[in-house]
Amino acid sequence: MSDGLTSFYKFVTNFGGTVYVPILLSVLLVFLLLKKWYSEAIFITLNVAIVPILIFVLKHVYGRTRPSLQHLVVENGLSFPSGHASTSLMFYACLMVLICQRLHNCQIKWLVRVLASMFIVLIGMSRIYLGVNYPTDILGGWLMSGSILLMTYPIYDELRFKWRFKGVQK
Repeated sequence: MSDGLTSFYKFVTNFGGTVYVPILLSVLLVFLLLKKWYSEAIFITLNVAIVPILIFVLKHVYGRTRPSLQHLVVENGLSFPSGHASTSLMFYACLMVLICQRLHNCQIKWLVRVLASMFIVLIGMSRIYLGVNYPTDILGGWLMSGSILLMTYPIYDELRFKWRFKGVQK
């Protein structure tokens, strides 16, 4: 464990937490509403909002304590599933979907997908490196958020199509 790597992971982990994600979501929400992309605003807001509720419930159902090794950041509460992993997958995957729907260049779409995926993985790795989650906590968080995303995407896509067809949104 080097000081540089520890600083890097402490910085990265914040992008899956309760400070940066709400700020980024708020800025994105204002942008989406100004563009009159209402279905997109509903899609990302509801998906990101449901994650903390499910995390709270599941943490208390499973009751798994955090790893006993030294934590490099202060974390209280239970470990499984990882809230940072769940939140980061949900927010950045939704953002990736919204960006890729508006892009026409296949290479740029590919780049957005790779960068978003790498960022999600880095946030998950940061939680393990910092000693606050087990790898299975990360996997559980990703599976939970990924499952929700797979359930809500078809509903969003249909709503988006109908609203664009009816002229409710752009």
